[in-house]
Amino acid sequence: MDNVGLFFSVLNLNGRFWALDKLMVFGTISLIYLTFLLVFVLAVKGGTKEKKALLLIILGLPISFLLIKVIHLFLFENRPFVTFHFIPIVAEAADSASFPSRHATIAAVLAFAYTYFKSKWSALLLFLMLWIGISRIYVGVHYPLDILGGFITAVASLVIALAIGKILEKLFLKI
Repeated sequence: MDNVGLFFSVLNLNGRFWALDKLMVFGTISLIYLTFLLVFVLAVKGGTKEKKALLLIILGLPISFLLIKVIHLFLFENRPFVTFHFIPIVAEAADSASFPSRHATIAAVLAFAYTYFKSKWSALLLFLMLWIGISRIYVGVHYPLDILGGFITAVASLVIALAIGKILEKLFLKI
């Protein structure tokens, strides 16, 4: 199945199940903020792994935003509701780029940072990342490849952040 076919397979589920619609709208609008809150609470209450993950996130997020801006210089994909002329379940700017998904990128930076440091919270954050990504398709504001592109952008930003972290460590922790 291609990107558009998979998009419509997921999109066509909306409106059939009231509870699923509510969960997906929550996943699209509010879940990213609760995930941020969870990450900060875990950094305060958690162990060393969670604190290291937060530092990686703090370095990785600006890099991911920069990567998204660079991608937009070379590629602009209209959102599905613009291309196919329908009203999505949630309001989203029609003039903003669809690829890659910023929400998916942010959620993936958070989840993959925890996964990198093997935190016991990794599974929960990966689940939240997938929920956020799928919900963005479900409500009609992203294609599946936008979500996958967001996940890949997150990985690239964390790889760059880790490399920068190693350079900073060598510069500032010389003995």
